[in-house]
Amino acid sequence: MECSVASHQNEERQQAEQCDKKVTWRERLYRWRQLRRERYALRHLNDDILKDIGINREAVQRESRRPFWDDHGWRR
Repeated sequence: MECSVASHQNEERQQAEQCDKKVTWRERLYRWRQLRRERYALRHLNDDILKDIGINREAVQRESRRPFWDDHGWRR
């Protein structure tokens, strides 16, 4: 059973890598703009909302300081 799970995960990883190669510049720029907007919005949420979604202020600050191009694995 472990072998089949590992091989399935391997296949998913390979498919994700192939998808990364097919990303156009337009898609990448769109995604970077989206990330910038999301991180800006996250930074401006109040503490009550952050508590509701289970994120603390420190995690929000860490995420909002990341550069817009830092989007490891967005094609999952």
